[in-house]
Order: sequence, then C-alpha cells, then structure tokens
Amino acid sequence: MRLHDRFAGCFLTYPDLTGKRQAEGGRRIRDVPRPDGARGPLVSVVTVCWNSAATIDQTIRSIIAQDYDNVEYVIVDGNSSDGTLDIIRNHAKHIDYFVSEPDKGIYDAMNKGIELAQGAFILLLNSDDWYEPDAVRRLVEAKMYSGCDFTGCLARYVNADGSSHVLPSMSYDSSVLLRMPLRHETMLIPATLYDRIGRYDTGFPIIGDFDLTVRLYQAGATYYELREPLLNFRTSGVSNTALDRLHDEHRRLLARVFPFLTPEEVHRLGDHSVATPDDFIDVANAHADQPGFVRAVRAMIRDFGRLWGGPWAAAPLHRLAKDGPLRYPKVSVVMPVYNAAATIVPTLDSALSQDLDDFEILCVNDCSTDDSAAIIADIAARDPRIRLLDNPQNLGPGGSRNAGIRAARGDYVFFLDADDDLPPGALRRLHEAAVAHGSTIVRGAFRVERPIHGEMVRTVKYPAGVSERTVGKTSLADMPGLLSSTEGHWAGLYDRDFAETILYPEGFRMGEDSLFLIKALAFAPVVTLIPDVVYVYQDSAGSAMNTYTFEKYMQDVQWRRMAWGVLDAIGQRDRGDYFLFDYWNPPFFATLEQDLSPEQHRAFYQALYEAFCFAGNADLARCTSPVLRPIFLDNMARLGLVEPPPAPLQIAILTSSDSGGAGIASQRCMAGLRAAGEGAFSITIFKSGQDPNVFTAPLSGAATALQGDREALWNHWLSTVSVGRKGPVKSRARELFSRTDSIVDPVALGRELAKIDVIHLHWTVGMIDYPRISDLLGDKPVVWTLHDMNAFTGGCHYSEGCTGYRDQCRDCPLLEGDKSLAHEAWKAKRAAYDKLKNLQIICPSQWLADCARESSLFGDRDIHVVPNLMPVDRFVPTNRLVARLALGLPLDRKYIVFGADSLNNTRKGGQILADSLALLKERGLAEGVEGLFFGSSSLEAGIPAHNMGYVADPSRLSLIYAAADVFAFPSLEDNAPQTPVEALLSGTPVVGFPVGNVPDLIRHLETGYIAGYGDAADFADGLAWALDNPKSAESLQRGLRGHVFARSYHEPKVAIDRHVEVLRGAAGG
Repeated sequence: MRLHDRFAGCFLTYPDLTGKRQAEGGRRIRDVPRPDGARGPLVSVVTVCWNSAATIDQTIRSIIAQDYDNVEYVIVDGNSSDGTLDIIRNHAKHIDYFVSEPDKGIYDAMNKGIELAQGAFILLLNSDDWYEPDAVRRLVEAKMYSGCDFTGCLARYVNADGSSHVLPSMSYDSSVLLRMPLRHETMLIPATLYDRIGRYDTGFPIIGDFDLTVRLYQAGATYYELREPLLNFRTSGVSNTALDRLHDEHRRLLARVFPFLTPEEVHRLGDHSVATPDDFIDVANAHADQPGFVRAVRAMIRDFGRLWGGPWAAAPLHRLAKDGPLRYPKVSVVMPVYNAAATIVPTLDSALSQDLDDFEILCVNDCSTDDSAAIIADIAARDPRIRLLDNPQNLGPGGSRNAGIRAARGDYVFFLDADDDLPPGALRRLHEAAVAHGSTIVRGAFRVERPIHGEMVRTVKYPAGVSERTVGKTSLADMPGLLSSTEGHWAGLYDRDFAETILYPEGFRMGEDSLFLIKALAFAPVVTLIPDVVYVYQDSAGSAMNTYTFEKYMQDVQWRRMAWGVLDAIGQRDRGDYFLFDYWNPPFFATLEQDLSPEQHRAFYQALYEAFCFAGNADLARCTSPVLRPIFLDNMARLGLVEPPPAPLQIAILTSSDSGGAGIASQRCMAGLRAAGEGAFSITIFKSGQDPNVFTAPLSGAATALQGDREALWNHWLSTVSVGRKGPVKSRARELFSRTDSIVDPVALGRELAKIDVIHLHWTVGMIDYPRISDLLGDKPVVWTLHDMNAFTGGCHYSEGCTGYRDQCRDCPLLEGDKSLAHEAWKAKRAAYDKLKNLQIICPSQWLADCARESSLFGDRDIHVVPNLMPVDRFVPTNRLVARLALGLPLDRKYIVFGADSLNNTRKGGQILADSLALLKERGLAEGVEGLFFGSSSLEAGIPAHNMGYVADPSRLSLIYAAADVFAFPSLEDNAPQTPVEALLSGTPVVGFPVGNVPDLIRHLETGYIAGYGDAADFADGLAWALDNPKSAESLQRGLRGHVFARSYHEPKVAIDRHVEVLRGAAGG
C-alpha cells in the first residue's frame, strides 16, 4: 500500500509489479518493531545487489557494526542466482526489509530502495563496498553541525590485490557540471531533498549518480564533506569497465546541462581522459557569453591542476574568456542590500574609488522596501561595474552573499556591507597578495569606527594579531591563532570557487558570518595575512548586529555548536572548545536575563546545555573562563540541568614572586583553579603584574620600610635568605643555598589566612618563618607544590648528587664555611613540619617525587605527581619553512635551538652543550648547522648562531622552537622546566639528559633523545640523530608525536582536576 504521494518512503513493502518475485523478508514482513530508545534521526541504508555472494556479507556486517543506533537497513536484490539470497537470509534479523525480483538496472533498484526508505536521511551502499563502523554517526553529526543540505566523506579505493589509496577531495562547486566529484555511497541525503530533486534517471544506467549530483547543484543544495575515508570502495564496478558507454552518457548529460554546445564540442569535451585544458578553454571562449559554463571550466581546470598537476596545473587560464562580451574581472565585490538607502551612496563611492584595474560590484537587493534598489540602479546606469541582483524573497545577509558568490564572475570575491567603507587601495593590496602567494584567502586589518559621547573612536584590529609584516602562506593547522576571534569576515579576499564550497549558512540573523569564517579558515589550503587596513566597519548602536531577539539568542548558541563540530572534525577541538565555552561576552548574559521570558530563558540554557553535551562537556569542565563558568553552572543548576556546584574552596597560594619559572607556574595554577570554580588567590612578596587576585604579603622588621622600593626590597630579601658565592667564608656556598629566615610577618599573614580552607605553598623562600609556622599556618590543611629540592633539604635547591637530605643534611658539600648551617636548617624544618598535621606534597615530575619520598623530611607524607599547568594552546607546531620565513631566517640551514638564560650555571649544562657542538664539528656533522638561542644570556656555541634575545611572547617563542630541527636541553639537574615542554608542543624534538621531567616527556628515539647522564659525546649523538634528514616524513611524524604526547601529558583539564582532587582531599571534601 502506498503511504503518500512523495518519492522517498512511499512504501513499507514493495508491490509485486513483475510477477517474478523470488523472495521478500525482514522485520517489516514479520511485524517486528524497531528497538526502543534510539537516539537521533532515523537513517535508512539501502543496498542494491545482483549476484553479489562474493562481497555482500562484508557489506551487511559493516551496517550491523555501525555505532549509530538508529539505522534501518533495506536490501533490493535484482533476482540473484549465486547464493546472495542465502547470505541475506542469514542476516534477516538485522534487515528491516529485503526483496528479490528482476529490475531495470542499478538506478531503478536505487529508486525502489528510496521508495522503501522510512528514514529522515538516506544512504546508498553498493553490495561490494563497506562502511567504517562510525560512518553513519559521523555523517549524521556532520549534517547537523554543518548546516548544509547533504553531507559526504572521502572514499578509500581498495584494489583486488589488497592495496588501497584514498581518493583526494574534489571541490563541490560549478565544476560539478562537468565532472562527478563525489561518490554516491558517501552522500547522506535527506528524504525531503530526494522529494525535491526527484528520482535517479534510469536513462543514465552508468552515471545516474552524476546526473543526480548535477541536479542537486543546480537546485542550490549545499554540501559538506568530512575529510576522512569512511567508505571502502572496491575498484571493480560497472563504471570502471564500460568506458565507451560511460563516455557516451557523459556527452548526453553535458549536452543537456549546456544545450548551447555544438555536437562537435560535446564530443570534444565528453572524455576527460583525452580532452586537454586547451580544449576546455577554446570551447569556453566560444561561449564567453555563458558565465555558468565559463565558471565551470575555470573551476574544473583549477581543481584538476590541484589534484593531478601536469598540463592542468600549467593551463593558460589567462586566455579564458579574455575578449568575450561579458566581463570576467579580477575581483567581484558582493554587497547584500536591505533598506540601505541612507548609507548606500558613500559605501558605493568608497568601492568605486578603488584603484584595482578590474573589478565588479554585485549589489544583491534582499527585497528592500525603501529606495535602495532605485539608488543602485541609477548609479549602475552610469557605471557598468555595478550589477544589481534581486532576490525573489528575503534571504537575509547570508543568503544574499551566497547569491552574490554564485553570480560572481571574478577570480576572487570580497564582501562589503552596505553601511561600511573601503579604504583607498584595499582591493589592489589584497589582490596583489593573492596573486603573489597563490592564496585561497587573503586577510587584512580592519578599522572599527564607533561614536561614543559624540566622538568617533577608531580601533584597528589585525588578522591573528599580525600588525607589522605579511605572512605569505599559512593555514589554520600551521597557525591556530588565525581563529583567535571570528570578527572581520569581510576584511578578506576569497577565491571565488573556494567560497562556493563554503557558503554562508542561510536563515541566520546571528553568527552566519562567524560560521562562514570558521569554515573558510578550516579548509583553506593557503591563507595570507597582510597588515594593511582593508575595511572600515561602522559600529552603530542601532545596527541589527546590536539588536537582539529570542531567535538571535538561540542562534548564538547554534552557530557555536556548529563551529565546534566543524573544528573538532579537522582536529582543532581546542579552538572549538574556545568558541563554544569561552567566546562569550559576560554582559550578554545579563542582557539575556532582561530580554527573555522565563520560558525563553529556560529554552536558551537548555539549548546551551545540549550544545555542551554534544561537545562532551556536560560538566562544563572545559570551560576555562572563571567569569563564564559560574554563570553557566548557576543557571543550568537552577533549571535542573546540572548538579549545583559545590561551594568553592577558598585557597591561598603563597609564592615568593609571581614571576620567574616557579612564580609563573603558581599563577597558572591560580588561574586554572579559578576557572574550575574555586576561590583561589595569591599572596607574594614580589608582585609584578596587575592581577586583582594577587596580593602583597605583610612584611616584618626592616623590610617594612622597603615595601615600595622593589630593588631595595629584593636586595634585602636576597641578603636575608641567600647564602651565595660571595661574602664571608663562614657563610659562603658554591651553588644556590637558602636560609630558613623570613621577611614576612607571620602573625599578620596568619590573620589574613584565618578563614582560608586550604593553603597552597609554592616556591616560598623568605616567606615562611619556620620557628613561628603555627602563627602563620595554624592548623590549616597545607598542600605544597615543590619547584625544586629546597623544602626537604637543609638549604640547597639542587643537591648536585649529594644524598644527605635522606638523613639530616650533615657536612653539606655545597657550603664552603660553616657546614653546620644545613643541619641546623634541617632541624628547624623538622620541628616546623612536625606541627603540620595535614601536609600533602605535589611534585611536577616523577624525579622530584622520588627524591621527596627518599627524604627524611617528607618521606612519611602523601606525595602526588601532577604536571604543572602549561599554556598548551600557545605553543603549536608550525611548518618549519613558514616559521623561518616569519623570523627572517635562512631556509637552507639546520638549526639547534636552546635557551641561554642560565647556561653559564654549571647545573644548566652550558659547557656540555659547547663540548657536544665541538664534537659535531670534529665528526664533520656541523656543516650548515647553526644555533638559535633566546634569553638574557649568551653562549659561545662554536657554530654560527642567531641571538633571538629575550622573548616574552609565547607565539613568537613557539615560532623559534618550530623553526629549529632540535631543542638542546643539557641541564644536569632540574625539576619541571618549561622549555622542553614548549619545544615538544611546538613540534620540535628534544635532546636531554634523564633529569626532571625529561624522562616523563620524551620517548627515546621517538620524540627525542635521552643521552647518558652528563655524557657530552652521547649528547652529540642525540643532536646528530635529530639533524639527520630533518625534512623526512619520519622527522615530521616525530615532531607531531612529540606535540601530541606533550599536549596530552600537560592537558590543562587533567592537571587542574588533579590539583582540585588533592586540594579538596586535604580540605576534607
């Protein structure tokens, strides 16, 4: 019985129209209901087959193995006689419906399968192919987050001998009209879209899928592709063997799509295996008055050049439609227009004044009700560079821009809003950069003009913060900072064919430009940045962008959810997390409270919670903003969506300084704890920043008078706590050695800590008055993060091999005078620690934890290994050549990078590094090898070297690491230094000794080289290993492995969760 008059899903069981049916079965025949509890929309997978006994079992099993739990399976068999039906019957309990009867070919069978499909989405899987287990789920998810009409993926082609290759992605743009870029088995198409497009045309028995794809494109259906092979395709189908019939069908389709082509032209272009780029260009020139055909030819030649190279890459596209009746300019400026009569004239004037010699302006009138169209028409009558397009209905800015993209005849498109301006020379500068670098996107700076209290305030915003140089060729993979914000989609030039593969989401009034920019940067192979201001954005309080409705509030959630899906699919989950969880303006939520009704308020937070769940963050742990996280948790808890968060712990972090290695680590810990919802703040002697959560400790004695004089206070602190190389022999040490004295008032500080839940000590030299530790810490639980050995020794910070700390630190080898200082300090610490009944220790490295467990002072305490928090998003792998170009370094060298802040310190191994470099020279392995060093010191390296100076900017430091082939870390004693982590995060292997966190981070001969302790020759071997063939695939993989492992080891959420666990455990809950 027919269920309805639509194409898709009109039958539950198929009527017997042939009288030759040999089998029918499945759950529908047995009235077996579908399982309850399925989540997500129903997907119908249809397999058509005929005599497929050799392969169909694998096909069926791949559907049974899907991890998406709402799949129905329909098999349409063409009257097989080889055992296919026996296999189908063996799997009948997993098949919703199967039928076996004669049919009129594969596309007739596919049409029958679509008529039987009851799902919201339909997949067609051939009987000799199979899906990966996550194929259906990934395709459905992509459909939801992409906003496109249908989705697909790549295919792995499997040969008879078992070898395989992945067919590269082909562009879904106007070239679709000339070649088939997709595999129909990967295309997840909504049933409603089949209803609109219609059946497969059985008049094309080989390329019916090509014909359907052409009709999808002509209907304006948008497509999103997962760049992963989720389909396995056997290379033995009809379309690979019947080539003559295939070419004949292709020519018939070509003649139908482009009816103006002559039979000779159709024959000339119908076989891509013999047609040349010149053939296509010649025919396009003969029909230069057909912009759709010209665009298709240009797009296909360019894509073939990208894919196959050779003559396609060298095609003389400059000849294409050069002298035809229509203009095919360098740039098409697309301007959506809706009721812009008040602003359109100055905007057009700024565009028409551009000094680029060849451009057009497409004004897309979105059903304006004012005089906008008349004004544009009047100007267009005097200037042929303007074309006026009329939308048949109001499409919004995204739909209007898409109409402009599709109509554009230029090589590139630029977007201009009808109330903004173009600075002089903007289009020329953008186009020059695009041509010079072969860019897919060129982004420039933009200026925001905002009237405030009658004055025009102007702010310039630069792409990725790059304000003084051009970045010729980069990509999101090489430069994640490209997506530090989603502002300025219009301040860029886009390859026209590429833009057609992206398009703006339609139906949005909020976030459509953000989503377009994110998708564009996610998939653009070449992005160029220029520092020139190329756009002026007029920020008006009355702008539609600043006027919110409930629909816009909901779309603010929707675009972020979609962006997360796109970024997660390409391995940029961190960026996706940023936009979904942290890229909000906190006042937005206060306005929301005022604007929305209680029902709308609940709907908003319900949608936001569902977006968080979609991203696997139902507990909001990946929201790092200390301002936003409480807003989310409080509102979602109030609505019963999440459990109310526990009362925040009040945590006082004590650190001698908030700068320097240990100080910075303490501040990162504080920020992480606050982002996790805890009430953390810092108290320090030396405050260097303006953080309102960092307070100055009350001082005692002579230090009180020095509070405002940092240098004088520093010198006083140093003379109080330090035993150095200078001074009286009786109190001299040959390495850093600290007394137990303090310049902090323990009673005053103790009063400030009275209401604290837990005290978190870091590097606290000169802060703790050990004899009066009870006045300072009282009976509070204490967690102490160690940054060196000092807390459990008699004064040294690194023992240089001495194991006296395991006993009572007698006869200290570092002291040159009174060696009893160490033992007396040990006794003071012993007495103080005995008063701390609840003390737990955190060590950032296993090495330090092992030392602490062996010590006489901490051996009986709970000791936890928790890595320091690192800004893992600030250090990213960058293409080596890109990094060197950005830093102005020669490209043909091999570089060893090292930090020079403390290499003069014996413990830091500077001499060992110098000896290792000398050994490289002796072995003849230093040819073309140069050094890169950064920091405030220098080192005579014995090889040419580039001093990068002191580097405060993590992005620049990451570039320095990435520019090098290896990071040399010769330290002989260290706890958890940041530089090896930063290097690995930047994709650069590390050579070091087995000290501190080096064994925790480096996998020997995989991500770096661990040399024998103190062995300069072995260290040189490690450098030689890293410098050997640094351009090889193995070298690249080594860098990526190092990044992945370091990123995982220092995953911020894991580190902060462990800190919270220890701190709450110490606090008793």
